[in-house]
Amino acid sequence: MTNDLRVVEGQYPATETPLETAWTLWYDKKTSDRKESEQYMQGLRQLGSFNTIEGFYRHYSYLLRPSDLPRDHNVLLFRKGYRPMWEEFPEGGCWIIRIKRKASQNFVNRMWENLCLAFIGEEFELPDVVGCVLSTRLKDDVLSVWNLTNRDNSARFRIGEKLKEVGEPGVRVGDSLPKPNFRNELHAAIKEFVKWKGRMVDT
Repeated sequence: MTNDLRVVEGQYPATETPLETAWTLWYDKKTSDRKESEQYMQGLRQLGSFNTIEGFYRHYSYLLRPSDLPRDHNVLLFRKGYRPMWEEFPEGGCWIIRIKRKASQNFVNRMWENLCLAFIGEEFELPDVVGCVLSTRLKDDVLSVWNLTNRDNSARFRIGEKLKEVGEPGVRVGDSLPKPNFRNELHAAIKEFVKWKGRMVDT
């Protein structure tokens, strides 16, 4: 992790607990038309930034839970300084987890909260893990984990393994190798689809 991203003493209230890096929450609504990058950025709304645990909870407490969000809305949590758009990460990729909306609503709520806490707590232990996204859609709730580059096969594997730990007990995230669609049965009510998205880059 580069030093310019690290939170240092003096950048946060002395009574609060600093995070490794600062984070920014964003929000946007999916539209039917395909947007150019500039239009997409204009539609993004920055909800706020924080660099302490207390700051995270001040922002998080005002967010609707995934089960309460309207359809076709996105909440994005990214390291401060990175814009949540693919053009920002030309060699990047992401893990995508789809959870059927008929599944327990509390399940996706817990998954999203666990994922946010894992990010700000640096549980992935990879500085190029830059953001996570919650997307509400007609049939699925979608969670995605973005990383800066997909050159490192080992890093992709580690991200997938960590997602297994972040998920509920018994949840299988699937193979870490790039696959167009990979399905695993979770339990009777939930199906999870995981795929790797992004360009393969020769190492």
